[in-house]
Amino acid sequence: MNHYVRFVGHVNEWVGRIAGLLIVAVVLIILKEVIGRGVFNAPSLWADESMTYLAGMAYALGGGFTLLHRKHVIVDLVYQPIADRGGSLKKIVDVIAFVLFSIYCVTLIYFGAELALASIREHEGSGTLWNPALWPVKLAIPIAGVLLLLQGFANLLVDLGLAPNPAAEDIHGR
Repeated sequence: MNHYVRFVGHVNEWVGRIAGLLIVAVVLIILKEVIGRGVFNAPSLWADESMTYLAGMAYALGGGFTLLHRKHVIVDLVYQPIADRGGSLKKIVDVIAFVLFSIYCVTLIYFGAELALASIREHEGSGTLWNPALWPVKLAIPIAGVLLLLQGFANLLVDLGLAPNPAAEDIHGR
């Protein structure tokens, strides 16, 4: 289980860094467009859609990274008093939360895959003058669902004490 937790963490760390580079690309496109429009009065056809699609992909693919680093929003009002007590009640709540989370992830995977496959089959474009292919954006949805589900399970293993916390190992194990 330790290897699983570490492997999933490494994958989500890597994908999260790539998602971060997508945000850098968005910023560069915005900069190019502001200068192109404002200074040269030469807007581009592709900039607005590119920014939107890249930002959407970064948002989706960055989810596993965010979960790896425990930065997702949780309802502290409900969870924190239970977590402070520890013990079996916390473990029960963690398992229930994971089951609900899994339903969300499986929904993302199933319906996202349907959308992505249909987009690939139909050679779907955006319908604008530039008309970029939409399948890469739609394919990011089921991939994001898989990464979230794998990381959620890894986090559950750590929370239940079935695997050591890789973050604590990185700090103390070197």
